[in-house]
Amino acid sequence: MPLTRRFVLCTTPAQGHTAPLLALAGRLIGEGHDVAFFTTEHYRARVEATGARFAPFAAAYDAHDLMVANPARESSSKRGVRGVKDDLRRIFIGPMPGQYRGLRLILEHFAADCIVVDSMFFGALPLALGPRAARPALACIGVMPYPSNSRDTAPFGVAFQPGTGPLHRLRNATMNWATEHIVLSDIQRFARRRLAEAGSPAGFSGYFVDLQPKVVDAYLQETVAGFEYPRSDLAPTVRFVGPILAPPAPAFEEPSWWPELGNGRPVVHVTQGTLDNADLGRLLLVTTRALAGEDVLVVATTGGPDPAPLRQSLPANVRLERFVPHDLLLPHVDVMVTNGGYGGVQQALANGVPLVVAGDSEDKPEVAARVQWSGTGVNLHSGRPSPAMVARAVRRVLSHSSYRQRAQALQGEIAAADPLRTISSALAELCVANDAVRQAETI
Repeated sequence: MPLTRRFVLCTTPAQGHTAPLLALAGRLIGEGHDVAFFTTEHYRARVEATGARFAPFAAAYDAHDLMVANPARESSSKRGVRGVKDDLRRIFIGPMPGQYRGLRLILEHFAADCIVVDSMFFGALPLALGPRAARPALACIGVMPYPSNSRDTAPFGVAFQPGTGPLHRLRNATMNWATEHIVLSDIQRFARRRLAEAGSPAGFSGYFVDLQPKVVDAYLQETVAGFEYPRSDLAPTVRFVGPILAPPAPAFEEPSWWPELGNGRPVVHVTQGTLDNADLGRLLLVTTRALAGEDVLVVATTGGPDPAPLRQSLPANVRLERFVPHDLLLPHVDVMVTNGGYGGVQQALANGVPLVVAGDSEDKPEVAARVQWSGTGVNLHSGRPSPAMVARAVRRVLSHSSYRQRAQALQGEIAAADPLRTISSALAELCVANDAVRQAETI
């Protein structure tokens, strides 16, 4: 009979970072394990619904409102590097000492076999940098494009296409060095200070963004290999497990227009996701104008804002809702227009749907670059495209079968993956290895 294990799951306070680990919590609890979930108070109900013990962030280091309830972050592309640094300081690296203290308090009362974090939760790094025998096993779930530097890729954030030739490698080496030692040198120093404040005497060498794959016991990237740049120097901890997709909708009342999905017209779905949607004029409304004269059915979802005030001014071929479950909608969709949320793009590819991507905030340019590289869609290289840009891109995807063929190839890869089972098995292996470490310590 399998051993009952204890897991602590820790997530950055945002939907895209938390939802995959909520699904993992449900899996682990279903297997009979004991799970504590450490995240923002805003997700208490969702955590408790899985059966996990909820452990809330203290208000002093809960960055939920900075990340989720902060429309000013949508203009991070205008802030450029300054905006990226601001996010790193305030949302991701800044809370690290408080997160670490909170995690240590949990471990005092909950003897965990394994800690699982998302790829931007840094509160476990002080443990990872300390003595191995003094901590549980540690795994990271990659919930965004894989960010670590490589000889084969440019720095994360510039959204350049990869390359392995001599000139590309010279470009990559030069840009990677400049990012670590010049562009983000102040962030490097800030991260060292925060680690010291958390009581980590070891510090770190190299680039802070590269730390997680180097120091965790397993880095489980939530996509398939066909959607991520190949790297000849990939860290040995990294494994591609496939995307953790949103669960099927438990109940959905089909709107009156639902039968139109089968009337023969191509269906274009446009969404700005659940985070970057305070200003629907950035992409959603641009797309409805761009396709007003096209023989397509446009299904738009606001992801949160009330659609009612917008409906009267929409073109006749647009159907606007707050939310439509992707598992029900995407099988009918011919092209998805998106701002590049990692989870939404994975969901589209899981249904073989090619993409048009217009993203310029957070990790979205890197998602768009991978769509371009994988051949599964068009990258508009802008978060505020013109209607003409969107119309041309949609026409291109509809008229060139290669995009759908590549999307369907990745659909096959994703269908062959079983991420929750794979992660569960990997965590079980880590727990066994951790038992060996603890036994060696007592000898």
